[in-house]
Parts: sequence; structure tokens; C-alpha cells
Amino acid sequence: MQFEVQCDMNDGIVIMDPCFVKDMNEDILNAMNIFLDPDGETELADDFPGEDWNDVYKRETAPLISLAKDGKLWIRLLPPCEKSFVLKEADDDKLTEKLMIASGRVVAVMASELLQCLYYPELEMEQLGEAELENGEYKIGSSADVMIGIKRQK
Repeated sequence: MQFEVQCDMNDGIVIMDPCFVKDMNEDILNAMNIFLDPDGETELADDFPGEDWNDVYKRETAPLISLAKDGKLWIRLLPPCEKSFVLKEADDDKLTEKLMIASGRVVAVMASELLQCLYYPELEMEQLGEAELENGEYKIGSSADVMIGIKRQK
């Protein structure tokens, strides 16, 4: 799967099996909003007066990080950019994170788009790309600036 990314402010790439969208509750949505603001530059920081943003960030993104560790999504923060990415099979020891595929599909979507569609379910999600993969557990990670590697675990 090859896809283009263009973002004017901090955003993220999410790669996941769409069947796990059901696991994204309000805690996950709040965590993703904060995840997209690593420096506390948006009005979200006003919700935590007197707290160090690094402490807030670590605490408040924990539900999202937990979901990622469980393999229900893979997310990477992106600075403002315009890049092309490729998701392809890779035999690379740097692939250390887990991604579960349970429906035979994997999609790539911008985190901001996913958030918007979860807040407003009547909207149709604009995906960056989609691929069919055999169900199972995969290892995933960024093995280069514009390549996202994935490898099925036996």
C-alpha cells in the first residue's frame, strides 16, 4: 500500500484493522487529541492548569498507548509535512510493535480524520489506503523515513 500524506499541523498516521474501531471509546479519543499535541501548544493545555505538560501528556495518552501495545492500532506522530509512505512486507529486526489483523483488512488513515469520524459517525472516513492481509499477529514499525514495514508472525 502506498499513500500520500499532507498535513499543515501536527497529525498522525494510524494503521489498523477497522474492526477495532469499536474499541475506541471516549478515553481513547481524548488520549488521541492529546497525543497530537506533544508540546501543549493548543487549547487542550488550558484544561490542565498548573500541571507540567510532559506529565499530562504521559498520563493522558496512556489509554491510547495501551491500545497500541495490544496491537489494535499503530500510530506515529507527524510534524507538518508532505510525504509519500509505503506499507510493505519487511524482514527487519526493527519491527518491534504489534498489529493484530482480525478482519483481513488493514487501513491507513490520518489520526485527525479518524477522530473527526469517531466524533461524527455520519461522516465517511477518508482513508489514505487499504490492503488485504491474512488474519493474525504482525510486527510493524518504521524502518526508514517513508517506509512502514510489516511482517506476519508465524
